[in-house]
Amino acid sequence: MRVGWLVLCMGCTGEFGITGKPEAEGPADTGTPPVVTTPPAGSPDIDVEPDEIGVAGVCDNGEESLTVSNLGVVDLNILAVLTTGSWSAVEGWPATVPPGGSFELGLQTLGGPGTVSIHSDDPDEPVVEVPLDTAEDTPPVVSLILPPAGVTLPQAVPIEIHARVSDEETPAEELEVEWTSDRDGYVANTPPDEDGEAIGEWRWPRSDSWHDLTVTVTDSCGQEASSTVSVCQQKGYDEGVLDLEEWVFSGSASWDEINEWIELTPVEPYVVGSAFTTEVAVDGANVEIDFLFYIGDGSGADGLSLTALDTNRAVSYLGGDGCGIGYGGDAPCTDGPALPGWSIEIDTYYNGGQDPTPEDHIMFTFNGDVDDPSFWAPIPEMEDTGWHSMRVVVDAPHVLVELDGFPVVDQDMLGGLFAFPAVIGFTAGTGSLTNLHLIDELVVTEFVCPE
Repeated sequence: MRVGWLVLCMGCTGEFGITGKPEAEGPADTGTPPVVTTPPAGSPDIDVEPDEIGVAGVCDNGEESLTVSNLGVVDLNILAVLTTGSWSAVEGWPATVPPGGSFELGLQTLGGPGTVSIHSDDPDEPVVEVPLDTAEDTPPVVSLILPPAGVTLPQAVPIEIHARVSDEETPAEELEVEWTSDRDGYVANTPPDEDGEAIGEWRWPRSDSWHDLTVTVTDSCGQEASSTVSVCQQKGYDEGVLDLEEWVFSGSASWDEINEWIELTPVEPYVVGSAFTTEVAVDGANVEIDFLFYIGDGSGADGLSLTALDTNRAVSYLGGDGCGIGYGGDAPCTDGPALPGWSIEIDTYYNGGQDPTPEDHIMFTFNGDVDDPSFWAPIPEMEDTGWHSMRVVVDAPHVLVELDGFPVVDQDMLGGLFAFPAVIGFTAGTGSLTNLHLIDELVVTEFVCPE
């Protein structure tokens, strides 16, 4: 009954004089429900990629990065980034990552293992730890294939220089390869192919005697490796690369700019000419001389000579005419003067009472003494038969002469002087009969290297 009464009396307060709590003052009720603020559902969700870092070939200051993303529906708060080992985090990472957002976390290292720990308010994964490891860059590897150690390098012939290179971290074609000589400095820079083959050329001019030839390979981190061989460069020169200003042309001789050869005489009577290169003096007792010559297009005279001119005694670059063919003297058939040194003549005209044979012949003389040759021998017809090759090797007192590849002189020459500083040149002459006398492809080598 009390309960019922309480219900009844509560329904009849006005009627029975029961006073309730006064109504609060304020705006009138409009019927709009009140706005209630409640926290959104869900939570932040951190994601870090990659889940580990392991790289090789790190230079002095390696740089890597992680991508930190928020896959959740509310802001992700980054509380701390901690590193171990030689690693450090680049400053400037954001404190808050919005839903769907991400940022790059930069890392630096001097190499070696470590970790990075990212602390956040992700309730499921408050700490994400990523293992870090790097290996320092290893130096490249190089092996020198050509030339072999101790080899003698000839003059005027390009020599292949060949190395094989590799690197664990840098592709072979991105390596830098340079060749140097301890005497001449820079030799070549030859980028390798994708297989690591680096091929260049050793070209004239080079200092004579021994060189330490070194090939150095450098990788992308600046690390180097090298290999060295000792090689010996013979002394000498190639006519094709000499400065024309260092040649002395006398008499009828000249340089044919169109054909790029030496013309000793044109097809004219009673002319004599000589051409000597003065840029490099060689040892007259120890030298090899290779060249091409041409005699012809005329009526048949006189011939030419190869002359090693003694610079200590020479006063002229041009000897006698007639049977002297530009180098000789001391004979009734020429007025001279005779050139000091030694000479090898190719004679194509018979001077009766003077020459030993009416056939074309080769003759070796000291000091232009055409009356007293040390050696002579007949040779095949030289006129109007095209270009001929001649090779002369002097290892005093022995002289070897090859004509078109066949030996025509091979013996000791006694009674004369070989040991003098010599400039190498050519002479030629005509008389009442004529010929064109040409020289080309001269190569001179002094033997300064062991056999």
